[in-house]
Amino acid sequence: MILIAPDKFKGTYTAAEICSLAAGRLSAAGINRPLRLAPVSDGGEGAAHAFMPQGKEIAKGVYQHGDTRLLVSSEIIGFDAFKDSGIPLMQRSSIALGRAVNHRFNTLIAVGGTAISDCGAGFLQGLGAKFYDADDKLISEPLCPATLSSVCRADLSEIKEYKLKGIIDVRASLTEGKLTALDFAQQKALPGEDLSALANAMSHFSKVIGGHSEWDGAGGGLGYALASVCGAECMSGSEAAVESLNVNWEDVELVITGEGCVDRQTASGGKLVDAIYRKAASLSIPTLILYGCRKDSLPYPHLAQINSDWEEAAKELLRI
Repeated sequence: MILIAPDKFKGTYTAAEICSLAAGRLSAAGINRPLRLAPVSDGGEGAAHAFMPQGKEIAKGVYQHGDTRLLVSSEIIGFDAFKDSGIPLMQRSSIALGRAVNHRFNTLIAVGGTAISDCGAGFLQGLGAKFYDADDKLISEPLCPATLSSVCRADLSEIKEYKLKGIIDVRASLTEGKLTALDFAQQKALPGEDLSALANAMSHFSKVIGGHSEWDGAGGGLGYALASVCGAECMSGSEAAVESLNVNWEDVELVITGEGCVDRQTASGGKLVDAIYRKAASLSIPTLILYGCRKDSLPYPHLAQINSDWEEAAKELLRI
């Protein structure tokens, strides 16, 4: 059996479309092995299908099943939320995500694909946190990166009533380390934006509020708000997605996975493609990674551009 389990190719194909495309190409190439099509998500786009397939969408990006709700950050504070708005990254807030949380429900928050970098400060305001400036005056407007440096004190007492868990797409720090929120901010910023001010603002805010976790840099700092500030239990979206595949690995001869852009974030941040590769490698199953574009040198032996003749590589791995 061939397991086809890709992430989305952002801006080009959904994960489900990649599954269909790959299945069609394999069939046309005369590769007639049984296929298991399993589009996956690690917390960004497609998270609802991956983590709450029976959920009913009750509002944009909010899915409910029983007494549990899943909030998909990529749908609530992702790029579509700010599309054509002209609002620069330094003025975007995550407050809409916090306002979407209802304390009566157990809440899963899928973190990934956001278009904000406010350390989750707006999200915390949406939950009821209060922030004060140097004059001990309440900051009433939604916090954004441009105003993070004005925060001198916080009252976080109202956030304790929420039952939150995070499903997070990447492990990263806020501003220091091999992979940080600043690396992702470059993808979210408008042309010409100076991100040095963002680094200073994030550093100031985290020093005032305190706390540290391995998830801090995910979702523009939303991971920091969830794990370090709210104390929410968080899990790797990629590892959860691999477990959710529910596949008999003994039957798998080849794994085909991939994403739109493979780069150092793919490997160093523990993203979905890397988690699938590591699972297959632990079982000595070959993995072919497809991509739209490739940056950096990567530790994977079999990679192919989606528009190349990658079927030949698949045949070699299957020893056809």
